[in-house]
Amino acid sequence: GTRPEGTHYDYEISSFLTAAFYDLGWEIAENVELIHSMRLERLNYDYDNRHLDGNSRDDGTTCGFGGCLYTRPADREDRFTDVAGRIGIQWEAKPRLKLYALAGVGFRPPQATELYRLQSGQTVASLTSESLRSLEIGINTTKSKLDVDVSAYLESTNNLIFRDADGYNVSDGETRSRGIEADFAFHPNDVHTLALVATYAQHQYDFTRDASRGETIISGNDVDTAPRWLASAHWRARFKENATSEFELSHIGPHFINAANTAKYSGHTLLNWRGNWELSNKVRLFVRMINLLDKEYADRADYAFGSYRYFPGLPRQFYLGAELEFN
Repeated sequence: GTRPEGTHYDYEISSFLTAAFYDLGWEIAENVELIHSMRLERLNYDYDNRHLDGNSRDDGTTCGFGGCLYTRPADREDRFTDVAGRIGIQWEAKPRLKLYALAGVGFRPPQATELYRLQSGQTVASLTSESLRSLEIGINTTKSKLDVDVSAYLESTNNLIFRDADGYNVSDGETRSRGIEADFAFHPNDVHTLALVATYAQHQYDFTRDASRGETIISGNDVDTAPRWLASAHWRARFKENATSEFELSHIGPHFINAANTAKYSGHTLLNWRGNWELSNKVRLFVRMINLLDKEYADRADYAFGSYRYFPGLPRQFYLGAELEFN
C-alpha cells in the first residue's frame, strides 16, 4: 500500500470499564487453605472517526497501486465481557515452609489501536479477547537469613491477536509456554540484603500461518521478542536509619526477533543504582543512576524484509529529586 502525505488517522474513543471481583480463602484442614478468586469485567469502546471513512487520501482521492496502506473504519461501538479466575491450595507443611498449586484463566481485551488503526482495506477488525489458561506449582520458605520462592508453570493462550499476511488484524493465534521462576533474598545482617530474581521460560507459537511483513509463523518456533532468560540481582544496604542504597544488575537474555527464528538479538545486562536519604520526617532526597556503565543496547529490535531494526536504549541517565511534605 501507499503512504501518502497528510492525515492518516483522526479519531476519538470513549472507553468505559466496569468490573466486579472477589478474593476468598478457606482453611479446609489444619494448615491447608483453599484459595479462590474471580473477576468479571466489561469494557466498552465508543469509536468516532473524525475523518473520511475508508482508505483514501485526506482529500478524498484514491491512492495509487494497491490503495492507501491505512484504513479508517466507520463509527462503531465494541463491547468485551470477560471472566478471569483462579483456584488453588496452599499447605503449610512446616513452620515457614509452604507448598502451593494454582490453576487459573485470564484474558486481554483488544487494544484500541488493534481495533481502529487498520490497514490494507480492512474495514472492520472482528477481534475477540485473548484468553489464557495456566497451571502453577511452587514452594516458599523463610529461614532466619534466607527467603526462597520457586515455582514452575504451564500456560497456553488462545485468540492471540496479530497482523496476518493480508495486513488484517485477526485473533486466531495460539501460544504455549512453560517456565521456572525463582526469587531468593539473603539477609546476612541488618544492613545488607542480597537478592536474585530469575526466570527461565520457553514461549512458543502453537499454530502455523503467514503473517505481515513477509513473515511466516511456524508452530514450535519461539515467540519473537520473548527472551528465555530474564534476571535481576540486587544489593540493598541501609547504612543509617535514614539512608539506603541499592545496586541492580538487570539482564535480558538473547532472543529471536522474527517469527521464523532466523534473526536474533544477543540481549544485554545493565547496571543501575538508586539512593534515598531522609533528611527529616518531611524531606526526602532520592537519586537514580540508570545504565551506570553507559552501555549501548536496544530497548527493542526486529527484523523484516532482510533488514535488522534497532530502537536504542537510553545512555547513562541521572535523576535527582526531592519529596517535601507540608502540613
